[in-house]
Amino acid sequence: MSTTSISRRYARALFELQVDGVAIAASLSNAAQVVGVAEVAAVLEQPAYPAAVKAKVVDKAAGGLSKEVSRLVVMLCERGKASLLPEINELFETMVRQASSEVEAEVVTATALTKATQDKIAAALSKSTGRKVVLKASQDEAILGGLVVRLGDRQIDYSLRTRLEGLKRAMVS
Repeated sequence: MSTTSISRRYARALFELQVDGVAIAASLSNAAQVVGVAEVAAVLEQPAYPAAVKAKVVDKAAGGLSKEVSRLVVMLCERGKASLLPEINELFETMVRQASSEVEAEVVTATALTKATQDKIAAALSKSTGRKVVLKASQDEAILGGLVVRLGDRQIDYSLRTRLEGLKRAMVS
């Protein structure tokens, strides 16, 4: 079974367990960030440490975990799968967004976007999708200018680099 399908099962179980989604989401996010730290990951991979000790390390480093997430961490440590926490967190957040009719959009630009510009882009995408859009902005100077929007399985490329490549192909042929 692939790690993604394993992670999806754990994320689905947490999603179905949630009564107070905010507490689970915050706790899971903290645990995932802790497991993503190289030093903590190295401790979690050591077979010499018992699962209970590994779970306590994650709990203390994360500043305390909710009951559900704490049980998940213990179970993952017992099974040697604590490294799946970041992926489980990502899948859980996706499930929460889908349930609340939110969709995540990634916008890549050559320069940093102002908050006002991000809000305008989010509003335009919300209008076209009919869902609330959560925007993740990143920078990539290689696109030269314009923007690239990834929304679900769609990509809208208004980058200067793509336009110039299109002109180059047209001139060569």
